[in-house]
Amino acid sequence: MKITKNYIDNTWIDIQSEHLWTRENPSRISETAFIAGENLSHVDRAVIAAKTAFPLWSKIGKEKRQHYLEKLKIEFQNKQSELAERIAIEAGKPLWEATGEAKALVAKITIMCSEGADMVKDVNPENLSGRYRYRPVGAVAILGPFNFPAHLLNGHIIPALLHGNTVVVKPSEMTTGVMELYFECIEAAGFPKGVINLLHGGGKTGAALSVHKDIRGVFFTGSWHTGLAIRKATIEMPFKILALEMGGKNTSLILPNANLDQAAHEITLASYLTTGQRCSATSRVVIHDSVFDDFVENFRSLSQRITTGDTLTSDTFMGPLINKASYENFIAAQKNNEGGKLKPILVGGAAEDTRGYFVKPGIWEVKEFDPNGSHQAEEIFGPDVVLYRAKTDEEAVKIANATDYGLAMSIFTDDRERFDGLADLLEAGIVNLNRSTCGASSRLPFGGVKKSGNGMPSALFAPYYCTYPQAQLFEEATWSEEKSIAGPLAKLS
Repeated sequence: MKITKNYIDNTWIDIQSEHLWTRENPSRISETAFIAGENLSHVDRAVIAAKTAFPLWSKIGKEKRQHYLEKLKIEFQNKQSELAERIAIEAGKPLWEATGEAKALVAKITIMCSEGADMVKDVNPENLSGRYRYRPVGAVAILGPFNFPAHLLNGHIIPALLHGNTVVVKPSEMTTGVMELYFECIEAAGFPKGVINLLHGGGKTGAALSVHKDIRGVFFTGSWHTGLAIRKATIEMPFKILALEMGGKNTSLILPNANLDQAAHEITLASYLTTGQRCSATSRVVIHDSVFDDFVENFRSLSQRITTGDTLTSDTFMGPLINKASYENFIAAQKNNEGGKLKPILVGGAAEDTRGYFVKPGIWEVKEFDPNGSHQAEEIFGPDVVLYRAKTDEEAVKIANATDYGLAMSIFTDDRERFDGLADLLEAGIVNLNRSTCGASSRLPFGGVKKSGNGMPSALFAPYYCTYPQAQLFEEATWSEEKSIAGPLAKLS
């Protein structure tokens, strides 16, 4: 069985660790996906490589850097099928969904090199002898999650490289093989030595990388708890740029004039894509009382039709949860009705297929509103949905905002003016109309408020945290006697 390797200074390096772990295929737990390990001594090697490469990479210019990214696009296209299969096996995504993620790698380069690059063009203010330019941060660390093991890391990597930064990547320890394939593409594209490096490992590696004195930025996507740990660990390093995307407890609002078929299908997608393991997944739905029963009937019917199974099988809609711990957490949650505050509409739990970590969706009707309830407040990260009744728009907004997270929400209505009014009241970085909370575009910012983010949205806005603005004022290289005796200089003896 292949043991994963690190990629440092354009060289594949054996990790040589006594601490190795075996990662199973979550849809066939009897099969091993890979063996991985970590070596903390490699952290410094990777950072030194990135720091050493930075001066030249930052100076060669955006056009030459884009040339390397264009070559990387070709490599992504060549390995698209292989990447998709590896994502399916390691992340537990059905192949059709994994293929969509693999295709997105190419699209990200296209957008970042066009509209994204325009975000940080040089600006020459009118009637001012000066300008401001966006400069690269330096060597940055990029830490990614398991649910989009290629796409979310790629969303940081591409703008970071394009704008002159050098990079050290630490993927999730549950999806290391995906990033190895990604770095095979990096190697084939011929990037200069040390520009982009790969470190495998667990939390210790991520922590050591984040606090390294020569890392100037930490770009992280994952849980609130890990994001908070990064913030605390770097509190005495204010020079580090932190871009933290930290999950969500996302809500859809269904108004009386909504198309209920549309709402049911969109929310089914948002609740069960990636087995509910998306930061933008819908886990709360607020429904106007007058259409509650009709919506529930439709949504429950669709949820009962969810197919689970091996991720490489064509008729699978929902794959397994990522690992045993997530599986056991979900099973336990389905036995907890918050002390009678929740009524089960569809009983979730273990699926019949026991070859992997497969589960059935759980749907709950809220009988007693509790903003601190485990299902109502916590990011369970599985196909678990709570439904609320609301008699007015004001009540719906109050329930929607009663969460510590603020990533994504959606409103279902045929009244655009009503949508605009409610969107202004919702505390979320993304608010969609008649689309699921998972609907996002690389041509828009992606990020949340409250516990979902720290004001550094990614996607189109990624160039802002990959750079810092440098102000420049100009004056001609001339001097005169009049200037010497004018103003404050006249006070010289």
